Amino acid sequence: MKNNRRASLRKIISNINLSEIESILMNHYKYVPGKPGRPPLSPTGMFLSFILMFLRMETYRDYQSFLEKNDFWRRQLGFEKPPDIGSFTNFLNRIGEETMEQLFTVVVQQLLDEEFLSIYFVAQDGSLLEGNPDDKQGSWGWDHIHETYVYGYKIHVIVDVSTELPVALSVTKANTHDSTQFNRLYTLLKSYNTRFPTRVYTADKAFDSYNIRKILLKDQVQPVIKASKVPFEPQYPKWFLEKYRRRTSVERFLSRLKKYLNLKKLRIYGKETVQFFTYLFCIGMVLIGYINHSLGYSPRSVKTFIRMFT
Repeated sequence: MKNNRRASLRKIISNINLSEIESILMNHYKYVPGKPGRPPLSPTGMFLSFILMFLRMETYRDYQSFLEKNDFWRRQLGFEKPPDIGSFTNFLNRIGEETMEQLFTVVVQQLLDEEFLSIYFVAQDGSLLEGNPDDKQGSWGWDHIHETYVYGYKIHVIVDVSTELPVALSVTKANTHDSTQFNRLYTLLKSYNTRFPTRVYTADKAFDSYNIRKILLKDQVQPVIKASKVPFEPQYPKWFLEKYRRRTSVERFLSRLKKYLNLKKLRIYGKETVQFFTYLFCIGMVLIGYINHSLGYSPRSVKTFIRMFT
């Protein structure tokens, strides 16, 4: 069983085109082959190490111990010796959250090319991430579900309703209104190259805005958004309600992200760090879905992955 797990993870990672990822990462290193200076640890290997740590649900120390005992994965990642714990911290400081955003879009684009992901029908929402009260970069935000204020940050995400996986995301302070992130995430959505561009967009009443509807209709995208602040309860046609129900796909994704990745309460500090790990976790979620799909399981089942690979 362990050999099957190892082979499956290797197969999935081998199927990712790493050339663009390597090019992005190397821009953060001054080393030039053939010139004086010690070559760095493989940047691509370090990036894949974080993905493997995520997929295996391990800490730095546990992962380092895993590499010490496993020649196969050391060779696969391009390491002669396992990186020490400080190497992981230095890698994070070197590349930063903007690079993680680039890497996220590269992975999403590759899986769009393979037609595993789709942006034809998408859903958008935001969710609070409870942080530490002494984190000076956070803020207070209103949790309308539990009717209480929460200190921390907020993740905003657009998901593919079919796989319930993220295709665009951002992280803000907790007091940011969901609709303010529409333009940024929708612009990213349109930047992807795909045979099937977005044609249906759904979101809750927070996105009931003339400007949002105008942008979507101009691009021939059908807005499936319920009206807010009206003097009577609108009567919606059956086709509208059927599509609006798909909006829960983004809520289920956010629920899984918090439940299985322990994001109900953040143990990290600073907006940039929260952004970095949120992108990392979402890359991991996309790859979990891809692995499950490749093996004939639901791309939405984190439980299946945990049972098979951890």
